[in-house]
Amino acid sequence: MRWLLMFLFLGVVLGCGDSSPQPPEMGGEDGKQIAELVEQLNDDSTSAAKLKAAFATGTTLSKAELSKFPLYRYDLKGMPHVSGTSATAKIDVILNLSSESKGEKDWTFVKEGDKWKIKSAPLP
Repeated sequence: MRWLLMFLFLGVVLGCGDSSPQPPEMGGEDGKQIAELVEQLNDDSTSAAKLKAAFATGTTLSKAELSKFPLYRYDLKGMPHVSGTSATAKIDVILNLSSESKGEKDWTFVKEGDKWKIKSAPLP
């Protein structure tokens, strides 16, 4: 019993290694915020108000454009390229109904205050 307790204690103290996958490197805090913005868009795309809030000031979206966003899921491909208060990133646009990739698109982002916003987000 004493040996069992010792092994248990050593297992807790030493740990058994971290085998959990590490999240991809996004190039610092700005890249991380852009990745979070793209991920949040997957949840917010069904709300016109939330969708509009994800875009930069002055960006206008027609009703037709707004209606297309919920049809897709968006996955950031690689690290965003940040240069000051602007950034670009490749986004894989995936059709929700079939999970079929409709291709990668180049999206642009702009930093407004301390938040990143989408400047342009072309869709298929």
